[in-house]
Amino acid sequence: MGIVQLGSAQNRFYKLFSGTGFDKGEDVLALPDSTFMVAGSSGSWEANAQGFLMKLDQQGNYIWSQAYGAQETEEIKRVFHRPGMGYYLAGMSNSWSGGAYEPMLVYTDLNGHQQWIKTYPSAGWGRIHDGVMTADTGFVLVGERQAQLGGSSDVLLLRLNKFGDTLWTKTIGGSGDDRAHSILRIQDTLFAVGGEWTLQDSMVRKGFVCLFNEQGNVVWFDTLGVAAGDHAVLDLTQTPFGIQFAGYRKISPTNHDKFSGMIALDGSITAQNAPIDGAMISDDIIQQIAYVQQLDACAQGIQVQNQGTYPEPYDLNIGYGDALFGYWLGWPVTTILNQGYDHCGNIKPTLDGGFIAVGMNSVIVDGQNQLNGGSNIFVLKVNGDGSAYVQTDTVFTTNQLVGLTPASAPEKLLIHPNPAQTKVQLSWPSTAPKQIAVYNAIGTLVLRQELNSNQTIDLQDWPSGLYLLRIEGATYPIVKY
Repeated sequence: MGIVQLGSAQNRFYKLFSGTGFDKGEDVLALPDSTFMVAGSSGSWEANAQGFLMKLDQQGNYIWSQAYGAQETEEIKRVFHRPGMGYYLAGMSNSWSGGAYEPMLVYTDLNGHQQWIKTYPSAGWGRIHDGVMTADTGFVLVGERQAQLGGSSDVLLLRLNKFGDTLWTKTIGGSGDDRAHSILRIQDTLFAVGGEWTLQDSMVRKGFVCLFNEQGNVVWFDTLGVAAGDHAVLDLTQTPFGIQFAGYRKISPTNHDKFSGMIALDGSITAQNAPIDGAMISDDIIQQIAYVQQLDACAQGIQVQNQGTYPEPYDLNIGYGDALFGYWLGWPVTTILNQGYDHCGNIKPTLDGGFIAVGMNSVIVDGQNQLNGGSNIFVLKVNGDGSAYVQTDTVFTTNQLVGLTPASAPEKLLIHPNPAQTKVQLSWPSTAPKQIAVYNAIGTLVLRQELNSNQTIDLQDWPSGLYLLRIEGATYPIVKY
C-alpha cells in the first residue's frame, strides 16, 4: 500500500481553475491519500466574492467545489483538516457587519457541505491572514484589527475551540499600523508569529517575530530589519536550525529586496539578510516559504518584477532557498510569467518529499488562455527529486471552478426590515411559492416552510442573533435584535 501511494503521489503538474469572476487560491492541503484541498476566494458563484473549498485528485484533476458566504464578500485564507470529521476554513466576512470585515470560521463535512459559520465582530474591523490548529483541535488565528473605525491596526490573536467559540482575544500594537501575517505551532503550547511592527520613536515599520504561549502571553519579541527602510515578515517556517522568516525590505514603492533570516527557539537572532540588487534593478518579495525535509531546503514563492520582464505587475519564481539563512539557491525554478498580476497564496510540503503551491494567476503571455472573467487559481505540484521546474507557459486549459452552472439565476429577494425585532417580510417578483429554510448561527435548522411572496416570518420567540435563510440555493442573513 505504501509503494502504491508513493508512486501515485510522485508526479508534477500545473493546473488553472477559474469561473466567471476573479478567483484566487490562498491555501492548500496535501491529504494522507495524496489528494488535495484548495481554498480561497472566488467571484464565480455570485457577483461578490465567496469563500470556496475545492477537492482535487492525485493528478490535480477537479473533483468538487463548494462556496460559502452571503450577499457581500467572504475570503478564505486557511483550510484545516479534521480526519474523519470535516474541514475548517478561516478567513473574514463583511456580509454580517456594517460594511467592515470580521474574522470568520466555517466548519464543513468531508464533502464540503457547510455545517456552521461564525464571525467575530468588534467596534472596528478585523482581518485574518493565517492560522494554525492547536493540539486540542482548536485554533489560533492571527491578522490585524482596527480598534475603532479610522484608527490604526493592531496585531490580532484569536484563540478558538473546535466549536468556533472564543477562548480569548488579544491585540498588541501602538500608534502605527501593526499586523501579523504568519503563525507556526512550535510545540503543543508555544506559537511563533511574524508580521510588521511600527517603531514608536521613529514610526519606521520593521518586521517582527514573537513567541507566545497557550494563554496568549508573549515569551519573547524580536523586531527585524537590516538597514533603513520599512521591513515586513510575510511567512515563517521551522527548520532544524530554528524559525526561518521571509518577506521584504522596502527601498521605494516600486523597489523591494528579498528579506530573510533565522531566529533560534530562544529568541536569539541568528541571521538577517536582504541582498542588494546588482546591475539589473529588481522588485522582489518573498511571499511564502515551506521547509521540505527530504531536500533540507525551503521552497520559496517570490513575487518578482525586473527590467527584463513586462511592465505590468508581478510574476512569480517558485524554487528553493537554503534551510539556514534563506538565500536563494538557484536550483531549477518554475516561473509563472504573465502580463498581469501573479500572487503566491501558500506552499505546503507533500508526502513524496516535494511541495505544492497555490495562488492567483492572470492573463497568459500569448493570449491563448483568455480568462473566463477575471483571474485564475493556479495549483503547482512539484515532486521530491530536487527539481522545481514545471513548464507553465504551455498550459492553456482553464478547468471550471464551479462544477455546475445553474440553469437560471434565482429571482431577486427582498428581506425587510433587516435587522428586525418581531417579523420580516420576504418579497420576490413572481407569484410562485418558494421553499425556504432558516438556520441559526451554528447551523441548526429552526424553520422550513413554503411561502408566497410578501408573506412574513415571525421572529417574536427567536433568540437574538444571526440567522441564515436558504432559498433556491442562495443564502441570505437575517439579524434578530
